[in-house]
Amino acid sequence: MTNLPLWFIPLFPLIGCIVLGAIALISSGSKKGPSEGIVGALSVLFPALAFVSVVLLSFNMPEGGIRSTLCNWIDIPMFNVDIGFLFDSLSRIMLLFVTGIGTLIAMYSLGYMHGDRGFARFFAYINLFLFSMIVLVLSDSLLFTFLGWEGVGLCSYLLIGFWNHDVNNCKAANKAFIVNRVGDIGFLLGMLLLMTIGGSNILNYDALNAFINMIMGSAENANIVVLILSIAGICFFIGCTGKSAQIPLLTWLPDAMAGPTPVSALIHAATMVTSGVYLLARLSTMFVHLTAVLHIIVIIGMLTAFWAAVAGLFQNDIKKVLAYSTVSQLGYMFMASGAAAFDASIFHVFTHAFFKAALFLGAGAVIHSLAGEQDMRKMGGLLKKTPVTACVMIFAFLAIIGIPGFSGFWSKDLILERLYMMDWVVPVEFTIPLFNLHYSFEILMNQVVYVVGLLTAVITAVYMSRLIILTFFGSYRGSKESEAHIHEAPATMLIPMVILAFGAVFAGYFWADSMGIKYFEESLAPVVGAAQAVIHHSEAHVGAAVFAGLGTLAALLGMGIAWAKYGKARIPAAKGSSAPQGKMATWTFFWDYVHGVVITVVNAIAWVVDSCVDKLVQFAQWLVGGIAEILGDGAASFQVRKVRLQIALSIAGVAALVIVVLLTGGLI
Repeated sequence: MTNLPLWFIPLFPLIGCIVLGAIALISSGSKKGPSEGIVGALSVLFPALAFVSVVLLSFNMPEGGIRSTLCNWIDIPMFNVDIGFLFDSLSRIMLLFVTGIGTLIAMYSLGYMHGDRGFARFFAYINLFLFSMIVLVLSDSLLFTFLGWEGVGLCSYLLIGFWNHDVNNCKAANKAFIVNRVGDIGFLLGMLLLMTIGGSNILNYDALNAFINMIMGSAENANIVVLILSIAGICFFIGCTGKSAQIPLLTWLPDAMAGPTPVSALIHAATMVTSGVYLLARLSTMFVHLTAVLHIIVIIGMLTAFWAAVAGLFQNDIKKVLAYSTVSQLGYMFMASGAAAFDASIFHVFTHAFFKAALFLGAGAVIHSLAGEQDMRKMGGLLKKTPVTACVMIFAFLAIIGIPGFSGFWSKDLILERLYMMDWVVPVEFTIPLFNLHYSFEILMNQVVYVVGLLTAVITAVYMSRLIILTFFGSYRGSKESEAHIHEAPATMLIPMVILAFGAVFAGYFWADSMGIKYFEESLAPVVGAAQAVIHHSEAHVGAAVFAGLGTLAALLGMGIAWAKYGKARIPAAKGSSAPQGKMATWTFFWDYVHGVVITVVNAIAWVVDSCVDKLVQFAQWLVGGIAEILGDGAASFQVRKVRLQIALSIAGVAALVIVVLLTGGLI
């Protein structure tokens, strides 16, 4: 085991952010801006150093992981929190692809952002984003994780709205920031609820796991504690729906396509959107004792995966297709987490990081070659014109739809298998009084979720096949001027794409159980193995080959449907905006409409409450003023020159005092 301190990992991107930010600030007044060569070298160097640090720490890491306390953060009565790091098998896997793919995306950005006036500022944001993501993953407590959680939210706002001269980019950045803040309220409430039963120490992951194991092993006060933990679990899940774009807080992610394409790859593939899945795995010891919460997670994940897959069918913007694909794939990850298959969900996070990053960077290369065109209806025939980009995207496409041998085949079929093995039966009873009939039956929810997941896989293959066909096959449908501009991406863009394509093909073999390779499963066992053993799973009664066969059939069926519809058909000329129209728009923007209704209702309630409060304040002012006026007039009336009245009152006062003295004396 190396003696490298854990804080070295976040230190390098932080230094990169400071240095590049200073360069951007110093050169802001110059006409030419900073040297792209120097900025580019520094931009890739610091993430690469963070990646090397993770690799060095990974060698001979003890089974229990490495823990390091940097300093005390908060020390006040009844609240004490340290800044500490936890490097175990879960954080190791996350950090390997966060820093590794982050480095590749930084390298890709050198070519994509070439000539941009904000070149240095962009890479300062990228390094700050990686620093925040590393803090989120490496933290040993919920509160410190929340610091990184908020950091990636801030950086997403800065990166999505990077080209802030366009008002649409600013709106997308604001939307991402605000929607994530709504989810973050859930994270905060979850921490506060945990503190009510365990104090500030419970925010430490090791202390939380020890507390849960203790309380679940004791019957005393277990019911009330489980109730509080359940509410806290729902709150944390709400936070996860914001970061990982699940129903209902998913509307920000498709709009995040307004930012530069490397930003889309960074946010959607390997970092920010996987934060929610990571948090569920990190809190697996708590969630496995909250069966109702797990069921909610499964249902939300299932609905999100299906809804986003259908929405992906209607998109014409190549980046929007990939955005809805990300939302759908995140739904699979949440379904796996809800089924207490945390290792399978993290494995899909791992494979998804490769094939989705390759798809986004490939899409960026296509857009770059077409001078900014993103409408797939104006593409076509690019297989011959940009062969390397086409091969990268085709390999990643085969991975995401689950063709055998590619990474998505291993992870997605594993999730579907675990979903089928859930032990979840819902009894249903109802009576028809008129006919005196009584019915009772059971819904096997594991089969329902499995079928929806398999159907979603078919739809995934359809919209992804449509993307590949419209982009790379057939004849070019754009203008002659843009056709003359088509060219392959530069080497700084192609090299990261090829590396990611290699991962999209082979990353799945880290869990090739049929080949005797169980690295991923065995590696994550010390972190989530004990938690997963708490949940009972039913027998599948069929072999893994059956699940693999059905998954492959779903992929082939989807490809066949797409080829029958788009393969030989004449694609109509694109008219107007690439945004969906009519019923397709209604489905696509359904949750935006829901958010609009909620905001309208909240504003109406706020207006009513504000009006009522205003009226109450006015009434209180009138009442107090009236009483003051009456009392003032009454006091003034005693000040008029009425000698006999004043004498009478004086006598009455003296008499009262005499009576009080006599009574008091008598009592004594």
